[in-house]
Amino acid sequence: MRSDAVIPGSVPAEVVLIRTEQVAVAVGSVRAYPNGFEFTVHTRLRGDDENWGPGAADPFEWHRHRRGPQVPEEALRLGVMYADGRLAATTGRHPLSDADPERLVLLQGGGGGNDRSWDGDFWVSPLPPEGPVTLVASWLEHGVAETSADLDGAAIREAARHAVILWPEEPDHESGGGWRSATITAGTSDDAEGEDPA
Repeated sequence: MRSDAVIPGSVPAEVVLIRTEQVAVAVGSVRAYPNGFEFTVHTRLRGDDENWGPGAADPFEWHRHRRGPQVPEEALRLGVMYADGRLAATTGRHPLSDADPERLVLLQGGGGGNDRSWDGDFWVSPLPPEGPVTLVASWLEHGVAETSADLDGAAIREAARHAVILWPEEPDHESGGGWRSATITAGTSDDAEGEDPA
């Protein structure tokens, strides 16, 4: 997890993953820590369509996901892939394990919205290796099969070097509730052989 005793380094990175006539998904506000990075996902639905309903308030359909073992096929899906083949996605089926600190982990933090927009934070750990960090998304409900964009892994690592550690001796502890997180996935490229990372 990210530490509350660290002020993150900022990464100049905003990418549009999905943009159609009716829906858009972008990633921005990338913040780097010594042990990983976080970013904000922004979803928007065009306001002139009366058929959208409340979908934007829950684009990843977390509430529906709680009723079964799989994220619905039509929900917004997001994947993160490192240049060395490690990947994690919102469709993950792999339990988080402390036994492998190099396993790529994707967690959802806080988020919220209304019937036209939603913004939510995601945590990725560990920091990326050399090469790009590829984001992959699909949203079948809105006709988007798959799209991808890259973040600069070197820029993320450089920003992590500029993070300010306020209290190095701060003990590890469970979050007091300000950062609500749930495991989305933790996996390796071997775990997802033959699977679509989105």
